[in-house]
Parts: sequence; structure tokens; C-alpha cells
Amino acid sequence: MTDYLTYEQPLNERIRTFLRLESLFKQFKFHVKHGSTWDNPIAIDAITDILSFTTRSDIKLEVLKELERQHSRLERLAKRPQIDQSQLSSLLGKQTELIGKLQSSTGQLGQETQSAELLNAVRQKNSVPGPICDFDLPAFHFWLTRAETTRREHLQQWYSPFTVLEEAITTILDVLRNSSDDTEETAAKGFFQKVIDTNQAVQLVHIAVPATHECYPEISAGKHRFSVRFMVNPNPYTRPEQFLEDVDFRLRICSV
Repeated sequence: MTDYLTYEQPLNERIRTFLRLESLFKQFKFHVKHGSTWDNPIAIDAITDILSFTTRSDIKLEVLKELERQHSRLERLAKRPQIDQSQLSSLLGKQTELIGKLQSSTGQLGQETQSAELLNAVRQKNSVPGPICDFDLPAFHFWLTRAETTRREHLQQWYSPFTVLEEAITTILDVLRNSSDDTEETAAKGFFQKVIDTNQAVQLVHIAVPATHECYPEISAGKHRFSVRFMVNPNPYTRPEQFLEDVDFRLRICSV
């Protein structure tokens, strides 16, 4: 079985934000699971970065809008006989549940986490280059000596206000990524271009490249078309160059 490396290009700011948050959710889960004193600061960095998103913009409203938009679109599919009605019903029910949870949550997401004094102290020190040393923040140095179970409990408590946000964004991106099938494409001499159907609400371009290929795609997208230029860079000290051989890859144009 061929292994593939995947690359994604969001076509609007909303999906771009969701992808960044998805990466932060995964970062937190990975490092909180491992739980060492080296992992804990990175897990905290993920929480503080998530807080930056929730405090600078109304991310809850953006997630609600996208959930409701997807829900409305999917409801129309219920009339099509070729659709798996059981699976669709389950998905619609999950979306309805998430919409209800987000609507019932009052105030800004993460308000409880913002009140954690130790976390705020770490956020302030993170603006200084380099790691937080014991002379920077003795309270944090002391916290890192606590039992791993205690530290994990605190981390989970700080992260808990974002669990509904994580579930909602994960659902949105899963629906989007599974909204279409892959097509087999070839980039002639490393270049590929395709016109976007304006009748579709295309939000994401997903490309899968065999892991054996010694090149990677750079995706440039606009409202009416997108292009893929495959690049090669065997020496990281030099500029990447366009790969001048034909490249076979899988393309998925995601719209809901």
C-alpha cells in the first residue's frame, strides 16, 4: 500500500482559523499525554495560543455560523435516495447537539482559564525569547516539580472550556474533508492548474502525494482558480526550485 503525505490549502479565513486551532488541539493532546516536564510547557503554549484566538475574535460565533450552514446544506441531502440516511441522521443530530451546546455557553470561551494566575504569568513570560527559567518564574518552576497526575489535572482543567470548541471544529473539518472523493491528477512538469466551479462553495483544496516522491506542492488559490507547483529542495541552504518532471497526485476539492 502506498503511503501518502497530505497538504491542505484553505480558501477562506474561517477555515484557515479552524485548521490552526485543530493543530493546537492536537499539540495539546500529544504533550499532555506524555506528561513530562518538557512536554508540559508545550501543552501550556497550546492553551495560551487557543486563548489568543478566543479573546481576539468571536470564534464561537464563527463556529456556530459554519455548523448551521453545514447543517442546512446536509438537511437538503436527506431527500436523495442514494444517501445513507442512518449516517446522515446521526451527523445531523451531532451538529444539532453541538449548536445547542455553543448557544447555551455564556460569555467568551475560556473565561475560566483566563482567571488562572499561573497560566497568565506564563503567558507574559512567553513574550521573552527562550524558555522560562526558574529565575524568571519560580512559581512555574515549583509547579513543574508537582506530581505528574497533579499537573495533568491542572492542564485538563485549563483546557476543559475548549472541549466543545474542539469537538465542533473537528466535526466541521471532518464533514468538509469527506465532502468529495479523490481524483487522480498529473502535474505536467511539476505544474497543475484548475478552474474552481463558482456554483460550489469550495473551502479547501486537499492534495495527497506519494511519500516516495522527492517533491512537495505549493498551492496558490483564488476565487476562480487554483494552481499547484511542485517544488524540490534537497539542500535547505538553497532556494527551492520547481520540479520539472510529471507528478502524479490525488486531488480533493472540498465543498459543502
